[in-house]
Order: sequence, then C-alpha cells, then structure tokens
Amino acid sequence: MNLFIKTSLLTTVTSILFTLSAQAQSLSLYLENDAIEGKDRHYTNGTSFVYVSDSYENSFINKIPTPFSKTTNANFGIGFSQLTFTPSDIKEKNKIVGDLPYAGILNFDFFIYKWSETFFHEYMLTLGMVGPSTKVEQFQKNFHNITGNNRPAGWDNQLKDDFLYNFSYSFGHKSYKKTFDYGKLDINNSFRIDLGNYNRAISISSMIRYGSGYADNFNTVGRLIGSNENKQLNLQTTNSKNINWSISYGLGYRYTDFFYVNDYDKSYNLEKIRETISQVVSLDTYFDKYIISFNFKSNKSLFGNDNDVKSNWAGISLIYLF
Repeated sequence: MNLFIKTSLLTTVTSILFTLSAQAQSLSLYLENDAIEGKDRHYTNGTSFVYVSDSYENSFINKIPTPFSKTTNANFGIGFSQLTFTPSDIKEKNKIVGDLPYAGILNFDFFIYKWSETFFHEYMLTLGMVGPSTKVEQFQKNFHNITGNNRPAGWDNQLKDDFLYNFSYSFGHKSYKKTFDYGKLDINNSFRIDLGNYNRAISISSMIRYGSGYADNFNTVGRLIGSNENKQLNLQTTNSKNINWSISYGLGYRYTDFFYVNDYDKSYNLEKIRETISQVVSLDTYFDKYIISFNFKSNKSLFGNDNDVKSNWAGISLIYLF
C-alpha cells in the first residue's frame, strides 16, 4: 500500500470522526500564486479548500480546556491544501545545490475552535505527504501547458515520498472595535505555534481593517503560506442585497526552527529560514452569502548569512455561507 493510499485512509477516518452530527457553516476556495513576480520561485502555487462548521454552544468540543479565558462557542473544520515548491531556475534539469528543491505537498487540516466575540483558541492537527505520490508535478506541468509558461524541467529531483504531521495552537484577540457614521474599524492580533516533522515555528501578527458593513469575523494575518481559516470564524448570512467591503493591512513576524522543504534534505546545503517578516494587504467584498477576497502578501526572510530573500504572492478566495 503506497503512501498516498495510507494517508487517504487515515484522513478519511479522521474526517468521519470530525463530521459526525455536523452542519456546515461555510466553505471556501483559496488560490495563491507568485505570478505577480513573473516567474516560479520557491513557494510558487497553492490551492486550498476549507470547511468550517456551524457554531455549537453545547458539545464535546466545549469540554476541551482553554487557558486564561472562558469561551461560549465552538466550531470545527477540515481543510485540504496542495502546495508547489520549485527552485529559482526551472529550466535547469539537474539538481541545484544551494537552492530550494522541487517539492509537492498535500495537507489535510483538522481543527477545532473555542471562541467568544473578542477572542478564539484554535487547535489543529495536520496530516499530509510530500513527494511524487502527490502528483503536484503533473499539476504544475499541465498548468504551464495551458498558460504557455516555461515547462519546469527538474522535477526528477523532487523530494521523495514521506509522511508529514503537525500540531498547532493559535490564539486570536480582537483588541479594538469602533463603529463610525461613515464606516467601522477593528484590529485583530494573533499568536501561533507549530510543532511536528513538517513545520516548527512561532508567529505573532496584527491586522487593522476599515470598511462598511463587513462581517464581524476574525480578520487575522493567518499562516505564512496557504489559506486563512480564521476569516471563516463568526460569519453570519444576511438578507441585505448591498455590497459591503473592507480593506486591511497586516504585519507579522515568524521564527522558524524547521521547515521540511528547506531543511530535510541536507544535500541541498541551504541556510535555515529563521526570521520572516510578512505584510498582507487584503480587499474583501461581502454580498448576501458570498465573500470574495483579494490579497497581496510580501514576505522577507532574514537568513543567518545576512542575505535577504523576498517573495511576493497574490491570492483570491471565495467563501460561501450555508
């Protein structure tokens, strides 16, 4: 039984355990790409689907302890992500020592929220895999055939099949909220810690948002790469046919002890990714049961040898409320 089948069976069983007696609240599709830089480089593409349940006031989730605070609501969710990584020169067929390897990653996230109107606790289990079994190589090549971009030539050197796991805890706090005659403003802060063989890191961030009629959700910076499930927490459908909006700016700091793609294969002789500064600009529109968001991320990694690596990504997400 290959790694893909084993991982699929494990995640299917876990999904069943997480979805018993549940009714979905929201479903999102998130697409992220570095096309804004004009070429593939390092983390180059991400696709995510995220489901977040309705809020429950009385459930087994409420029996999970939360530090320093009392919660009144609980949700759970499931996410799936496909991530693509390449070196800077995708025309080179041979292994490039000193640059990021080719890697395809599939992840399944299972998470629980306990929250009130001003803060949340999130507990997440991530199960995934890296390697040829993910079929990310074929996905990228087919995508480049459609778009007419250069065909990546070095996938024969991609990281081998391996099982990935991670545990994470996040805390978010809505520290400021103000309504004006001409709009409203809020500030959301967050802290996150990741542990496992996929990613070990600590991050803190803050995000300020201004707009009109936007949802009172938790508008955090989110993860360094991939979807931001926090934005699906505390969403409510409305009967209004008005198009509401918000614009946000976020700043985050992340310290990374280990990231699988960068650190696992020592033969690439890569510097560790220690400190990363992230900036996020997001434009969100709200209409009835739909939320459409456009964002731009700029990440600056500070390496031990004082060489800075900067990456920019653009993303779009669609959230549908049930």
